[in-house]
Amino acid sequence: MLNEMRRTLVPILCTALLFSCAKEDPAVPDAPAPSPSTGLVKVNVRPVWNGVPFNKTNVYLSAGDERILLQQVKFYLSRITLVADAGARELSDAELLDITNGAVSRVFTTDTGMVDSLRFGLGLPPDLNATDITTVPPNDPLGNNGGMYWTWASMYRFLIFDGRFDTDPSASGTPPFPFSIHTGRDTCYRHTTLPLQLSISASDTARIDLDVDLARFFTDGNVILKMSDGSQSHGEVEELGQALKLSDLAIKAVQLQ
Repeated sequence: MLNEMRRTLVPILCTALLFSCAKEDPAVPDAPAPSPSTGLVKVNVRPVWNGVPFNKTNVYLSAGDERILLQQVKFYLSRITLVADAGARELSDAELLDITNGAVSRVFTTDTGMVDSLRFGLGLPPDLNATDITTVPPNDPLGNNGGMYWTWASMYRFLIFDGRFDTDPSASGTPPFPFSIHTGRDTCYRHTTLPLQLSISASDTARIDLDVDLARFFTDGNVILKMSDGSQSHGEVEELGQALKLSDLAIKAVQLQ
């Protein structure tokens, strides 16, 4: 009886194994086809000094007759939004840009169509400035690896503006005095809207070129920022005057090419 059962089970098991071995792996889904209703937008951000490409090794003369060596310029652009008759299309809630060594760029996907203006903020709006950094991936623009979080203040730096200066415009060599102005309280957030005629299609990458004129961080033709009036500002209320002045100047210094 036992031998008969074995003779019966062996063919059944072999048949089961045959079907099991013949089973195909799940098919890999095809990559989604490009959507005809979306396109790419590349935003290029270029540092200049009075319209000429910025070089971090150069010592520049500011509007306040101070010799300036800029060693770090790093900031957030936030709520980057394309505006059209059909409505607003936000490209990004926040991008951290370090332009110390030259131009940087970001590429975004958005709906196709015509655009008539570009809206953005310099720094972070209050809701983003209040972000709990422990909930953010380290490499995110708002993450800890960006080096923009003020732990003591539970908020972010908006702009890191560091370098050296000299009050003697006729001197030479490396300027002797350090400056470090970091904006970051909600009162330092600034935003603007710039007119922009742009067509976004599915067949091409649209391009937006922004110049950050660092000479205009020191003047808008009326107000002048002098490092000798205050060379350090790190969020303390008593040092906020220079940070507010820099915030007002910096947002005006970002213009479409």
